[in-house]
Amino acid sequence: MTEEPELFYGMLGIDGLIAVSGGTSAQDQEIAEASADAIYASRSMPGNGRRSTIPAAVTFEDFRRWALDRSLQAARRWEEPYDDEFQVLLGLDDYGALHVVRVPPIYLRKDRGHVHWLGGALPDLVANRSLQRIAFRTSAWASSNPKYEDRPVDDPKRTERLLLAIAEKGRFESWMAPIKRSRSEVPTVGEWELYATDEDGLSGAVPKRIRMALDKRAGSQGPTMPAAEMVLGPWDVPDDLFPVQSSCGPLPNPSETSTSSYRAVFRPESPGPVIISHAAVANSDDAPPDYMLGAVQALRETGNEEFDGPRLGEESHYFRGTLDGGRLQRYTALWRYPHVFCEVAVASPSGRFKASDVRRYAALQDKRVRAELDSPTSGCGGDQPAAK
Repeated sequence: MTEEPELFYGMLGIDGLIAVSGGTSAQDQEIAEASADAIYASRSMPGNGRRSTIPAAVTFEDFRRWALDRSLQAARRWEEPYDDEFQVLLGLDDYGALHVVRVPPIYLRKDRGHVHWLGGALPDLVANRSLQRIAFRTSAWASSNPKYEDRPVDDPKRTERLLLAIAEKGRFESWMAPIKRSRSEVPTVGEWELYATDEDGLSGAVPKRIRMALDKRAGSQGPTMPAAEMVLGPWDVPDDLFPVQSSCGPLPNPSETSTSSYRAVFRPESPGPVIISHAAVANSDDAPPDYMLGAVQALRETGNEEFDGPRLGEESHYFRGTLDGGRLQRYTALWRYPHVFCEVAVASPSGRFKASDVRRYAALQDKRVRAELDSPTSGCGGDQPAAK
């Protein structure tokens, strides 16, 4: 690490960041590419086989290299002035799978929203995805003037930095890369430099919350990839809904044929409407039809009525019914592919959600599912090469 004057960062000093409410094309491309080369880990990392349930021999240095390279590649495709404020969590789980998670838009609209997300959602996300290493990327104003330690944005000579916090339990590193602006205000990024490690006494809200999330994590919960890429994300649902991380994660008591599963639950800050999206990946062609049969039977036995909807996958069904003594109206869509079973349900007091909404969310989720099925790294398709 090169010798530099002490820098005071807006991110580490809890200075508010301007945030956008939607992804740009460069951001969407980053998520797509990161998912494509990350699911069940990049083949350049040693010991990583697709569909493995044995923790891969991926070192901290391997993960660091991937996180730094991926973040820099993404930054060098930025096209809009605010692309640097797109906040992402990268993670490696106990099963050798890499994860790419966007900070939900509802947090980006809040003052210190990223800190609330790290403190409130990150511990549950680390637990339910069985993450052992994580990297959090954001941008910040920086100042070398102690006068502006608490508000670097007020320094007329302030600079900008892309920051990447990389951590595992008991180890933390902070990396930075300079950001410059063209006449069009589109940011460009220089090379990464190591800013500080635990030995330098790293402190602040971000390191504290990341350490707490990793320290609190208990045992493995079960494989979630690629199923976690086959459910709705926070950018697919209305802006007032956010993922309830304590209710997300692998399905409880998965069957012996399940190789990964994930459930995502979205609701607003006040009780009311809810969206539930889940996917299960199996190692047998017989499993998804069995899942479908059981789910359809359960819905019919609880008074739900079937209605028409566009066909998805090899078989699909749509149901309407009520919950909580009729207080909530529920619409459910179920569909399957070889090796994959999917479900999305919306529930709300009468008027918020309609049959057309569940059709729309099912189509959005199905687009994610088909992208994974078409990916050569997903290991979901029946004609995919076996893991080595």
